[in-house]
Amino acid sequence: MYVHPHKQEWKAEYLHESERIRSRYGRAIELHHIGSTAVVGLLAKDCIDILGVVSDLSEVVARTQTLIELGYRYRGENGIAGRQYFTKEVRKVHVHIFESGDPNVEKHLRFVKRMQGDEALVDELNRLKAQLHKRYPNERDAYQAGKSHFYSKLNALS
Repeated sequence: MYVHPHKQEWKAEYLHESERIRSRYGRAIELHHIGSTAVVGLLAKDCIDILGVVSDLSEVVARTQTLIELGYRYRGENGIAGRQYFTKEVRKVHVHIFESGDPNVEKHLRFVKRMQGDEALVDELNRLKAQLHKRYPNERDAYQAGKSHFYSKLNALS
């Protein structure tokens, strides 16, 4: 099973991981808990997603070793232009770093804000996730694709 009921510990795990990153980057990076684990009540993959916002993305590239030393694997842009992406498998964490002003920053923050404020949307997305997980228990790409219409609708509402 890759979709789990919301876990209270996700917030603490985000805070722990963000403190580890801040201990190396200091004020050079602004961090936010994003994705489904950031929304109380929302079904989610057991992976903490962290959004990092920096003033100069080239600094992140120059300092990749900083996160590697914390156990992360550097993935480059990994299919999204303007992003620097890091993953960690032991306590699964994904760090998505963008430059301030990148439209992806607002998109990620808007999702969390919109979902936290609307129980009906959380219920709707939970139903969709449960249906897709049942239909595609071993096909994560199909599961992800099945949610795209919900995210398009959500973006239109915001």
